[in-house]
Amino acid sequence: MMHYEELHPFPNCPVLDGCHCQTNSLAKMFRYYNHPLSEDMLLGIGSGMGYRLWFHRGIRPFTDGRINLDNFFTDIAKRTGITIRVKCTPNRKKAESILLNKLLKQKPVMISGDLGLLPWFAMQEDYHFGLHTFVICGYNGINTVLASDIEQKAGKLKKGFYHPISLKQLAEARDSHHQPFLPRNRYFEFDFSNFHYPRKEDIYDSIKQTIDQLLNPPIRTIGVQGLRYTARQLLRWPEMFSDKLLRTYLFHFYTFIEVGGTGGGCFRYMYARFLKEAELITGDAALGEASAQMNEAGKLFTEAGLLFKDAYKVKDLPDRIERAALLFNRIAELEQSTFHKIAVIDKHLLYNDI
Repeated sequence: MMHYEELHPFPNCPVLDGCHCQTNSLAKMFRYYNHPLSEDMLLGIGSGMGYRLWFHRGIRPFTDGRINLDNFFTDIAKRTGITIRVKCTPNRKKAESILLNKLLKQKPVMISGDLGLLPWFAMQEDYHFGLHTFVICGYNGINTVLASDIEQKAGKLKKGFYHPISLKQLAEARDSHHQPFLPRNRYFEFDFSNFHYPRKEDIYDSIKQTIDQLLNPPIRTIGVQGLRYTARQLLRWPEMFSDKLLRTYLFHFYTFIEVGGTGGGCFRYMYARFLKEAELITGDAALGEASAQMNEAGKLFTEAGLLFKDAYKVKDLPDRIERAALLFNRIAELEQSTFHKIAVIDKHLLYNDI
């Protein structure tokens, strides 16, 4: 039996409206430790904005505006002076024991779980995503904890909320074996002893890394090359997939561009706001100009995504696919021009190989 009435959030653990599950959860932890940073700043200093088309056997094809998945938390830590330890365990009981020990000390814990197994999301039965990140910030001392998360259906800014979850349900979500991206009972530990706010050099270092990810990707499905690759692939999809699958995959384009925790516009609006913050910190007007260009890129992404919002029922799908391909090429040109200009002109970001 759940004891909802006994659940209260720990001190200094407010819900926060937000855009992306990882940056929203990080913002809550930074707030808890009294060093608040915006989600946009966290995305930027973690060099988390980019592009990739996931399109290979075993998973449904989808667009991804998040990049630097392996080093995102390490890079944020490096550029703020803190320590973030990302830990996993194959042992479900050990994962729960570690969680409860922290909760008994009234410390919030940032964890990952399968979005499709969380009771506050009404996902289709076969939908799974194991890297969804949220914060546990309350415990009734028996069998129920309190989660802090953001809604998934809205675009751009999403409403934050609390929701109870039983330890049994939470264990299932944390130890899910459904692809893609297994959660592996992942949890995060933080040490803010040496915290500092992002400095000029931290800002420039993060932007340089983002430029490299976009303009010099290791494979053709990533960065500006990935945008152009997407444009070509879209035109081939009507011949590759059945009508039902085609409509499903195109609807996923809409959700992963506009709704699925991107802040709208495939993370470009968030990154545009980061660049605006970066301009204030550095005094570099070139970053303000780049911010305006990234906002335009976000609008183009939004336009492309909205073409497939009603993919299941529209009759002019071939025309929409052609229009989307053109938009992806326009985005590629805009982002290549924007970041090439920063890299070449800005003395802090000068590249020898661009």
